[in-house]
Amino acid sequence: MKFEIKKLLNRNELWIAFLVLLTAGCGDFIYTINMYRGYYLSEILTPISLSVLDSFTNSPAELFFSLLLPVISCYIGSSIAVEERNNEITACIYTRISKKKQIIKQGLAVAFMSSIVFTTALLVNLILITLFFPAEGINFFSQPEQYILSQSDYWIFEDLIKYRPILYLTLTIFYRSMVAGVFAWFGYGLSHMFKFFKKTHVIVAPFIVLTGFEILSVILKRITNINNSWTRIGLYCTTYEFKDVIPTLTLLGFFIITGAIGIYIGTKREDIY
Repeated sequence: MKFEIKKLLNRNELWIAFLVLLTAGCGDFIYTINMYRGYYLSEILTPISLSVLDSFTNSPAELFFSLLLPVISCYIGSSIAVEERNNEITACIYTRISKKKQIIKQGLAVAFMSSIVFTTALLVNLILITLFFPAEGINFFSQPEQYILSQSDYWIFEDLIKYRPILYLTLTIFYRSMVAGVFAWFGYGLSHMFKFFKKTHVIVAPFIVLTGFEILSVILKRITNINNSWTRIGLYCTTYEFKDVIPTLTLLGFFIITGAIGIYIGTKREDIY
């Protein structure tokens, strides 16, 4: 797996994606600084609300970590198997190592490095926000403390949100990065599942699939005319209610299992190598 990580580190795509995300994280910080220029301390939100993962500031940089996340995470390395097949080097690789082990290790390396790239960019944004914005600003809910205590007890990790907001934001960063890794794993699996898949297909397929799920959730909501949790997609939500966890985990499970099936198919196929 170390060898696969080294190969990914030598890819221009990884460094381009990293620079884009790092620029987005730093750009969000600059955008937020300018937005609150001249405000009184009592008018400024706390760092947890000013992160690029939140939508309080309506920063355009947030799109790179939500809407464009499937595309960027797969761009980093999910198409590496397709490129190696096109360059006809897989035959040489498999004479030195088991094809099954090679494909599995490569898939794990792709998911891991995608998560690392997103984690690094998001942590830089978090550090900048916490260094330059006061922790004693307006709270996460923009409400008096007694309102928070009485209304938020149905949220998961509610104590962290109220009393350890920076820790909660850190966990949110790792969760968002994990989602990026899941998309990268899914895209890599698809690259082995379909012979006709090219680099572009691998990169955009997870975005199309996720968009399809979101459209389906809207249709279900309109048909049932009920705003139930099972009619909503919550992969990027920063606060969950207990009833939102099952559909979210189900969707993540779909991507993980489908990616694993694609990798398994790749270990058995001989026609694309």
